[in-house]
Amino acid sequence: MRKIGCIILSGFLMAVLITAHASFAQDNGSGISSTLREMSVVYEDKFDTHSNNWPEYENSLSSALINDGEYHIENNEKGSLHVVLHPNGISMGMDSMIQVSISDIRGAGRYSYGFVFGAKDTSNNYSLQVTNENLYIVEKMVNGKRKEVARGPIDNVFSSDSFGKTLKLVKQRDKIRFYVDDNYVDELLISDAKFPGDLVGFLVSGRAKISVDWTRTQIKYKG
Repeated sequence: MRKIGCIILSGFLMAVLITAHASFAQDNGSGISSTLREMSVVYEDKFDTHSNNWPEYENSLSSALINDGEYHIENNEKGSLHVVLHPNGISMGMDSMIQVSISDIRGAGRYSYGFVFGAKDTSNNYSLQVTNENLYIVEKMVNGKRKEVARGPIDNVFSSDSFGKTLKLVKQRDKIRFYVDDNYVDELLISDAKFPGDLVGFLVSGRAKISVDWTRTQIKYKG
């Protein structure tokens, strides 16, 4: 079993309750409509302050620091996985969307990075990752053991000119759909996913340093 570095802090999520209108066109890749309207932004962070309780630390094995409006996370151990979780959770029980603008700063050998969702802790979670070999990976981890759920190539045209890549998860009805730079790449049936928890966060697999520019979570409330 690979060594997993982690830090989890306790605290209160400073939710940003802003009413937003979001509409996504028919998704030809998945064959189902991805329309979500009148969603509320329940969490948004541009990392321009230190007030939202993201872990910050630095040691010889890993680091996570907010610096100049970006959240920098580094893993210094080859072959290991480092996960950083926010201390508060986002319910996966409602139609929702999570978006993350994320980029690699540097890396050596094979590495991947992305965001974590449906997590109980750093050893039990799901993640959407991109690799330096231009692949996307959907992965689940149970008691520290990693298993790929899906994998596929990412075309070069997906790359953003402004800041790395935008990774997105859209949960609607009975499916979770995954996007890279607004391009559909894969999906997961809710019935096939038993989320161990409701925490979210980020990960770095392999020796690499990444930067998160912003993260946003939106929920469609019923009623």
